[in-house]
Amino acid sequence: MIKVIGFDLDDTLWATKPTILRAEKKLNEWLKVTVPQLSYTAESMRELRHALTDREPELKTKITELRRRIIEHALELSDVSPSEATELSHQAVEVFLVARNQVKFFEGSLATLEHLSTRYILGALTNGNADIKRIGLDTYFSFAFSAEQVGAPKPAHDLFHAALQHNNIEPSQMVYVGDDPVLDVDAANQAGLHTVWLKSATKPDPGATQADQVIDLIDELPAALARLEK
Repeated sequence: MIKVIGFDLDDTLWATKPTILRAEKKLNEWLKVTVPQLSYTAESMRELRHALTDREPELKTKITELRRRIIEHALELSDVSPSEATELSHQAVEVFLVARNQVKFFEGSLATLEHLSTRYILGALTNGNADIKRIGLDTYFSFAFSAEQVGAPKPAHDLFHAALQHNNIEPSQMVYVGDDPVLDVDAANQAGLHTVWLKSATKPDPGATQADQVIDLIDELPAALARLEK
């Protein structure tokens, strides 16, 4: 019997690229006003990212902290004092996160979640840094775990294990829904969960394993779950 449905967030419930681009635009506008002497380019940001992750590999799984540290270093290189750079980097990340959590849901997403929440326990398992409380999804979701929290991104199984332990269930009692055939479907299949693949134009090819159900639109999910439970 299925008790829990876990959802990937980015590109499953909303489009990621426009969301991040809007957030980065807001961040850049804020930085230009707040720190007009800040001098950086996309290339210099990449160089700072590589330098930081080479020195501290654990930052690769801490995407919010990594962004803050990159901004902090860029500020210091622009003659901002270390203490002020730290404070401003925290403010900058908050500007980014506010905008990053202003998402435009795919049509049918909220209605589907509302419908399913009356029958199942719903939760989020994400490699990203979307916040269900900021977004308002805590209305439907009773749990959420990120790769940053558990210390390992999908396709590692840590996120799935966290959800199973949190809900005190067996893998066969959980379904995972996601758009990525490798990070979502293959990983969840290998962890023993049921899987639903939400196909997308950007990831049209299956991974190494087959999803239990395949859907083209999120509002097809209730019917897919009904087929799983037959």
